[in-house]
Amino acid sequence: PDVQSVLEGDELFKFFRNFFGGDTRTFDYKWLRFVRPDGWSGPHFDFVYMGRGSKQLHTCWVPFGDVPATMGTLTVLVGSHNLPSFAPIRDTYGKTDVDKDGTPGHFGRDPLEISDKYGGEWKTADFEIGDVIIFTMHTMHTSTKNLSDRWRISCDIRFQPAEHPIDERWVGKNP
Repeated sequence: PDVQSVLEGDELFKFFRNFFGGDTRTFDYKWLRFVRPDGWSGPHFDFVYMGRGSKQLHTCWVPFGDVPATMGTLTVLVGSHNLPSFAPIRDTYGKTDVDKDGTPGHFGRDPLEISDKYGGEWKTADFEIGDVIIFTMHTMHTSTKNLSDRWRISCDIRFQPAEHPIDERWVGKNP
């Protein structure tokens, strides 16, 4: 209940109602993340995992507690959602569906190779309780490696305008 009160709290819904200019909804499924020491997540667009519904779907990454970058924070490739140099990625990998197409979820394993080839700059920060990152389905992101001896705990949730179609995989009795 404490976790759900954060993820489905009034503050986030109020923000997204204002952002979308009307009612909003979120998936029933929430992606709770536990990143072990030495762990990290590979670079990807969220669209490949949940692109069957609204084109205005946004991810909201919520760290639980204070999370310095050395604990494996989320890192975004600034500009990847709209830089012309990323159009080939958005138009190929970025339009796939990992379930229907069988494509890999991650776009390679080396974040710096991606930015060297396509541009943009990887950005992250030290996060404090109450911070969030909000980004589009075509924002390339990854995490820094967890260099600490503690597990990093966070959650990814998605928001969209309530009247838009929703990706059926992530709602209902058994998302």
